[in-house]
Amino acid sequence: MHAGNGLPVTQRSAVVVVVDRLGAGWLGPYGNTWIDTPGFNRLASQSLMFETALSDSVDLSSYYRSVWFGQHAFAQSLDDQDSLCGLLASTAVETHLLTDSQQLAGSPSVSEFDRLTEIPVTSIDTNVETMGDTQLARLFATAADAVLDSQEPFCLWVHAAGLSGAWDAPLELREQFAEDDDPAAPGFVEAPERRLDHGFDPDWLLGIQHACAGQVVLLDACMEVLVDAIDASRAAENSLLIVTSPRGFPLGEHHRVGACDHALFGELIQIPLFCRFPEGKSASVRERGLIQPASLYDTLADWFDVLPRPASHWASSFLLPSEESASFRDRGFSVATGYQAVRTPGWFLCTAREDEHKLFVKPDDRWEVNDVASRREDVVELLLEVLHDARGKRHGEPLGELAQVLVDGPE
Repeated sequence: MHAGNGLPVTQRSAVVVVVDRLGAGWLGPYGNTWIDTPGFNRLASQSLMFETALSDSVDLSSYYRSVWFGQHAFAQSLDDQDSLCGLLASTAVETHLLTDSQQLAGSPSVSEFDRLTEIPVTSIDTNVETMGDTQLARLFATAADAVLDSQEPFCLWVHAAGLSGAWDAPLELREQFAEDDDPAAPGFVEAPERRLDHGFDPDWLLGIQHACAGQVVLLDACMEVLVDAIDASRAAENSLLIVTSPRGFPLGEHHRVGACDHALFGELIQIPLFCRFPEGKSASVRERGLIQPASLYDTLADWFDVLPRPASHWASSFLLPSEESASFRDRGFSVATGYQAVRTPGWFLCTAREDEHKLFVKPDDRWEVNDVASRREDVVELLLEVLHDARGKRHGEPLGELAQVLVDGPE
């Protein structure tokens, strides 16, 4: 156990909030300047915030294989790895999953939780009048009640369909972003999905972006409700809070809107990740190392003192001191059908098929607009070797040292 704040396991609790399709770039703490997110701003001021958290898979079942079973999506499986719920079964910790995702609720892994609460999804075709009537608000209100009613120790896992669910926020939330000469805010509730051609209507895309911003404003308000409930609960001084997402929502950055395909650009795989410890530990600290979802498994197991394995390039507990974790957080891998990607401190390579590579300088090219693959074929080859090395390894097996140019970036 690396950091328990002196608390015995029987007095520790945890709340994990996973909001589907919430990309990091939509939140103020990650540099967004046109959407006001006071709830996330406050959370960031109280938390250890990971600047470069990368999803290892954009498939929801693969993501939960990472966070519930500790199996990185890019690595070969370990047959004898206990699930997180299996580890906690040996303790007094009650596990509770609360979700409005029918896909997740139907997963066989859900049966390992002590409790499952499904929030009914109401089928609607128009935006609601008040924030309290939205799907997100109903989910977060139920989560807030669950926190207040829970007996320590507990682990409450909240999964929100988020931006993959209904975009049902009141129209006024999206209308606030329109300028006087902009088209009227579109009224729709189904998450958009479209591959853009070169002649697409920019006014259409602008309306979609404003609608997404309205959903983020709604989410921010809901997050404040839940954080306030945690702070008012009996477990306030003993609870770990983790807030993250399995994947982002492309909004035209690379001519893609929504889940039209799985091209592994940053808007899809760079995710928010906040970890708030009790007593203000690590508040306002920003971690620059590369971190991936399997580390949630290690962190929660570490928090409840049942961590079964040492840190590795594949996963490392957030409770691990930064001087010990730095050597493990120098690369990240992502995989999807037809695509794979690797990120190092200095570069990001995404591939489609064997002969299509796109290379971007990091962290300078934040939005991945300047493909330099044709000019730095040497770096492409080095990163392909890193991908090949990782592909043949089982989770936990050591990876080779990175070439210095992959760490430093262009000279």
